[in-house]
Amino acid sequence: MPSIHNVLQMSCLCLLFHCLFVGVSAAPLAEFSGQYGHLSSDQTFQQFLTNNLEFIAKIKDKSQGLRKIFCQELSLCQEDELAVLKEQLRLYPATLDQCQSSSYNLENCFNQVQSGLQTYHSLFSVVEKVLSGRALIVSHLRHDIEDLQSNFRQQMEQLSIVPVNYPAAEVSFPSTFHEQAGGYLIVCNLQHSMETLIRALRALLRQ
Repeated sequence: MPSIHNVLQMSCLCLLFHCLFVGVSAAPLAEFSGQYGHLSSDQTFQQFLTNNLEFIAKIKDKSQGLRKIFCQELSLCQEDELAVLKEQLRLYPATLDQCQSSSYNLENCFNQVQSGLQTYHSLFSVVEKVLSGRALIVSHLRHDIEDLQSNFRQQMEQLSIVPVNYPAAEVSFPSTFHEQAGGYLIVCNLQHSMETLIRALRALLRQ
């Protein structure tokens, strides 16, 4: 049989672990510390997250659909095969590092989201040109990007977040193939950005 000393020792350890667990569970997450700590219980903000997570998921799915069209109609199917071209054209996914870092910064994150969506909205003119036979599908997705940008802009206004103006993206295509591949990469980048944004917003959502 265990001694009284061992029983008391185990009881103290259990109590210690319980206190640590409660302390960690009750501690505010880094994403909601400081100025925006109240957002963890703000129903309006939580509804914003829920609604836009659904919207972002739809944009991601639509971008995947466009990738299939590029594959079927232009035989552009493998993103990794265009790595060199991506470097040449400097077509990268929108920067969202402030939405992923451990020191999550809500202001910087939302500004990066705004800038990224603005870039995709302007670059989608390339996709519209390349997939001219699918103009309706492409224009609907471009309109979705614009609506999502508007949603974030309104939320930033409500939170009194000052918008930061980033330089507009400029891309030139030396050949028709470069333009076609560029359109495909833009769609791929959009999908990746939406996946990143879904993970970032889920971290803010309180179930």
